Amino acid sequence: MRIFLTGAGGFVGANMARRLLKEGHEVHISVRNSTNAWRLEDIIGEINTHEVDIIDFNGISKTIKSVSPEAIIHMATYGAYPTVQQDLQKILDTNYTGTINLVRACDQIRYGIFINTSSSSEYGLVSKSMNENDLPKPIDYYGATKTGAAVFCQTHTRITGAPILTTRLFSVYGPYEEPIRLVPSTIKKCIRDEKLEFTQGMQKRDFIYTRDVEDAYLAMLKRPDLKGEILNIGTGTQYTIKEMVSAIIKETGTKSEPEWGARPTKQFESFNWVADMAKTHRLLGWRAGSGLDDGIRHTVAWMRDNLRHYEAVS
Repeated sequence: MRIFLTGAGGFVGANMARRLLKEGHEVHISVRNSTNAWRLEDIIGEINTHEVDIIDFNGISKTIKSVSPEAIIHMATYGAYPTVQQDLQKILDTNYTGTINLVRACDQIRYGIFINTSSSSEYGLVSKSMNENDLPKPIDYYGATKTGAAVFCQTHTRITGAPILTTRLFSVYGPYEEPIRLVPSTIKKCIRDEKLEFTQGMQKRDFIYTRDVEDAYLAMLKRPDLKGEILNIGTGTQYTIKEMVSAIIKETGTKSEPEWGARPTKQFESFNWVADMAKTHRLLGWRAGSGLDDGIRHTVAWMRDNLRHYEAVS
């Protein structure tokens, strides 16, 4: 298929671009002129790159019309890393306005499916498994804009019949993840036998390995009949931060001992964060195939070979 992918310069998008190439698809990506494309440096010659920002409606419309993709995978996002992505206007422009611009641009062509990537951040803090029918209660602007974009996509499908499907990703990890995040930063410190400082580590997450996300998207590319749906993409199992760190320590064989409670727990931390996967299992027939140990083994191996990308971040 001829596929247009946004967000390829990011962590999940970069892995998706590689997987699409491996599967034999013709891959077109959009990049801003300010994008640091380090995640794509080894495949940039194999993909079709279009320098355009989705917040530029005229620009993205022209690009979509010229490419005329058979499928669109929308992964561009901003604000998922709140310690370094705090520009409110950029959160609004990218997550909400950018999504609407892309949907409207695609209205001018005939395409098979449009996969809009949203986030489990739509759900907010809850005490049970997160179900697609739950009323969204985001606790930050990132979650709020993702919610708004998802609602727009569903509404647009109801009005026009456009084949748009929305996913809510849970805690994805794997190669090319943002250096400041828990998994890559911990792996790097373990490889170097550096000091390991954490909170009490009892926060929970539904960690999903990037390869499983890719598998889910490949399955969705064949399912335009799921238009208008919202699907959780997680494992249905949650682990504590302490359990994730323990898996990394075991795989790396580090001599470092974690110091639990050395850092304060942040406000609005979640001690329950797990996907209800019943709907996705039923409609898509897909389940995550990677266990935590398997995903960490592959991620640690990749990090050992690519540590240079993470040298500048402490």
